[in-house]
Amino acid sequence: MNLRKIRKEKGYSVPKLSALADVPVRTIENIEKRNQCTVANAIKLADALGVTLDALCRDDTDSNE
Repeated sequence: MNLRKIRKEKGYSVPKLSALADVPVRTIENIEKRNQCTVANAIKLADALGVTLDALCRDDTDSNE
């Protein structure tokens, strides 16, 4: 999951992203630590960050080529 990387690229703090995505701060912190997220929260976070679910969730090292 690329949440922390994308969040920092956008210049968002965890509290700011929390407010934009309507996801609790603690949940975002846990997602960034554990790389696990519900689909519902992933959708909210991707929308708030202006990225696709694929960009948010797919690990850069995942490649099927």
